[in-house]
Amino acid sequence: MAGDALPPLRVGLVGCGRVGRHLIERSAVGGPFQVVAACDDLCLSSPVVSFGVRQMSLPELTQSADIDVLWVTSFWEFPLEAIHAQHLIAETPFTLGNQVAEQAYSAAVQRGRLLLIHHPRRADPEFRQALAVARDEKIGAVRAAKFVLWSYGRPPRGATRGTEPSDRDEYAEPGTTKVRFVAHALDQLVLLIPSRPVRMLAVGDPSAGVADLFAGDSLALHVVFESGCQAEIDIRLDSPTPFQSGWMLTGERGGYAKGRQYTLTDEGEVFDSPVTTTDSLEETDQLEWLARQIRSGVPDAEEEARARSVVALLDAVQRSLVTSQPVTLNTTAHDRS
Repeated sequence: MAGDALPPLRVGLVGCGRVGRHLIERSAVGGPFQVVAACDDLCLSSPVVSFGVRQMSLPELTQSADIDVLWVTSFWEFPLEAIHAQHLIAETPFTLGNQVAEQAYSAAVQRGRLLLIHHPRRADPEFRQALAVARDEKIGAVRAAKFVLWSYGRPPRGATRGTEPSDRDEYAEPGTTKVRFVAHALDQLVLLIPSRPVRMLAVGDPSAGVADLFAGDSLALHVVFESGCQAEIDIRLDSPTPFQSGWMLTGERGGYAKGRQYTLTDEGEVFDSPVTTTDSLEETDQLEWLARQIRSGVPDAEEEARARSVVALLDAVQRSLVTSQPVTLNTTAHDRS
């Protein structure tokens, strides 16, 4: 019943870049969250002031009695001091660096708070189709997975002029954009493959001159899972020919590509059919899920294990880039059983 609807959870926002502004605008039209305050100098010059969002310092946010949850959108730093009186939600790119992640989760446990991760790209229709097929027993266990994303995210080499963003936004920087795409792809991958990742090989942009996750325009990853599944992720930001494959899967008895499921018969024939998803993973539903978690105060061990897997994978990417060698992973399994 409409009269029984719970009031929205009041959000204190840490960061007013494009992600922060999106959250403010989205919450203004309804939903389980409402941004009431923000901590970022960008808020003073952005249009969000028209939504009635108060400007506050981080200490003021953490000590405010009329804020239910802090939402961290900052890419470069995760403020450990924000884990205080409220539960926290962070964006996917938070999952950078094992040390920070361990400190953040430990601080949350010590203070009896939840630290949850918002994964907006789980709402992608194509990914939801691939996930439905991966969980379908008809194709058996996935033996190979591949994802390619080439985009015109910055002028290709040889271009004499380019455009710069009109305002300061860490999410608009090429290195940040590349890592954000990689983080989203790895989050999707650990959902697609119910097995423990055991090895990572990363190949960066040779023209970057620096062995760093944020350097260069391209990044190719090869991930091996305990089940024997091998996955490849290919990200490039300077391609004048944009191309996105979506997830391509090969299973023991079939596969998936471009919205279609391929199934092998006992006679060796291949039948393909369109994929329809029955479960809904739209962003609205994920926000509802986050709100339910915050209200319950009960941690989701499976979700935390997935987030930690992405942390470990990104950390392994950096180590592999530095050494130019495969890196062995020692991560917690995230089986869906």
